[in-house]
Amino acid sequence: MKIKKGNLLIPAFLIIAMVLAGCTSKGNNEGVNYSTKTALQGNTQAQTSSKVVWFSTVDFWNPPKTWSTDPKTVAGAITEQTGLTFEFNIPAQNGATKLNLMLVSKEDLPDVMTLTDPILVGKLIETGKVWDLDEFLTLYDPESHILKDFPADVKEVIEARDGGFYAYPSHINSPDARRVYQLSEQYYRDLLSFGYNQGIIVNQNILKEAGLTLDNLRTEAGLLAAYQKVKDLNLEIDGAPVIPLLVDGKAYQEYSTLSFLQDTFGAMPVDKQGNYRDVILAQETKQALEFLYKAQRGGYFDPGQLTVDNAAVKAEIATGRVFTFIGNMANNAYFNNDYWTSSGAILSDNGTTPVLGKSFRPDGGWMKTFISKSTKEPEKLAKWLSFMTSKEGMLLHSFGFEGVDYTIDDQGLVVKTKQGIKNATDYMNTGVFAFWPFHHNAFIWSVSAGPTEETDRSAITVYRASSAYSRTSGIQIYNTAPLIIPGDLLPVDSDLANDEMKIKAYKESQIAIIIMAKNDEEFNKQYEEMIVQLKLLGIEAIDKEKDNYFKRKSKGYGVEVKGINS
Repeated sequence: MKIKKGNLLIPAFLIIAMVLAGCTSKGNNEGVNYSTKTALQGNTQAQTSSKVVWFSTVDFWNPPKTWSTDPKTVAGAITEQTGLTFEFNIPAQNGATKLNLMLVSKEDLPDVMTLTDPILVGKLIETGKVWDLDEFLTLYDPESHILKDFPADVKEVIEARDGGFYAYPSHINSPDARRVYQLSEQYYRDLLSFGYNQGIIVNQNILKEAGLTLDNLRTEAGLLAAYQKVKDLNLEIDGAPVIPLLVDGKAYQEYSTLSFLQDTFGAMPVDKQGNYRDVILAQETKQALEFLYKAQRGGYFDPGQLTVDNAAVKAEIATGRVFTFIGNMANNAYFNNDYWTSSGAILSDNGTTPVLGKSFRPDGGWMKTFISKSTKEPEKLAKWLSFMTSKEGMLLHSFGFEGVDYTIDDQGLVVKTKQGIKNATDYMNTGVFAFWPFHHNAFIWSVSAGPTEETDRSAITVYRASSAYSRTSGIQIYNTAPLIIPGDLLPVDSDLANDEMKIKAYKESQIAIIIMAKNDEEFNKQYEEMIVQLKLLGIEAIDKEKDNYFKRKSKGYGVEVKGINS
């Protein structure tokens, strides 16, 4: 039986990147070692500009490989305003290791560094080799707007985390920021309230062909039965069999497939008495693992999926032959097609309540950008930092050029043109919407007209899919603010930190063994063995330290968090 593919749509980059901000998704830049060389175009500005190096450990961030100095391009307009061109150094893998080597050597650090790993951030600051941005701007750009209008609530979080204002955060969206940049339309208010990166998305074409409805997929037993039906029908797309379930590649365990299943089956990192415990020890985690085990045993997904990179996941999604995907939706480009929807929560056969953890405190940034004290261009970098975060700069790198990439409607809001949407799609070459470290959600949502089915169906697809889980009736939302454990809570050279590294490696391997069990007896045996081994490795002592931190923060924030289920 064959199914026709749906119509291809232009991706909603102006929406999905906002949802992406709440997530710590991991990815791959399709094998490219992103060490680029600035290509000067020969105009006057190029001859007078200075080149600086921008390093990042985010391997799936792909800014333009070649820095154009043509002022009709985003990069060239930045050069025209700041006198800088950039050479990007974004290793395809092991970026953190490479920066660690730089930190212990005597060589100068890259001029600009964008990181996400909190432990690496702490190490970088401890070296004393990066600027406190207040000091930096006071010295080199004392009129900078950042010294006057940076959101106080975000700055407070950053200073509490880092001991100073060392890092400029990406994807700013806080109460103080929204008081300055008020959300323009209900669409963005809804996205702020209900958008969630993890979940299950469903191919409506295959759903219809299989004679199923979304209601058939809303329970654990119903979803597994739907997988069996789709498998038995031998459906094909372009001569290739339909894939009942696609998991999120080698990233499936952390903040993706497994963590969504833990949420939807009600697992929390806190027990009913309000004590912190690693979520792997929650009884609902066993159910999440058992779901994947049953899907594996039923042949609903190929075990090889557990080892592929993000590029392979995107490629499978693009074929149109995936029935469902479970995991982090933010980085798989599903929004290219409008046939994707979501059934929301997968209700547990055991009757547990789905949960959703959200922090109600301002965020200190997913990507964190630092300026090296060894840079030879401090004045220009100060002007650049001020420009990239100004209204003029954010309009430029978020939307492109007025009259080409966007127009302004009668409400004074930005409306993307077809060319603008195309250029945002091709951001790796055009630079439109490519500068993720300076994405400012509150600003973008304040100046953008809300999408419609006519203007941007892919944005509507994103909202439909990303809001389904949080809109599920009966779901319990809890405040994760006191549960955000700093990466450096355990001293790096301590026995507990060493034990935690061993536990992380053990969990990754043992979870795969559990999912790949050959029968129920082996599944239970391997699961029980994992729990025993985790305790032998010291997980309870680590949890005790984290519980102390959690209790202190709970008291300080005035927040009480207790387990809903087990």
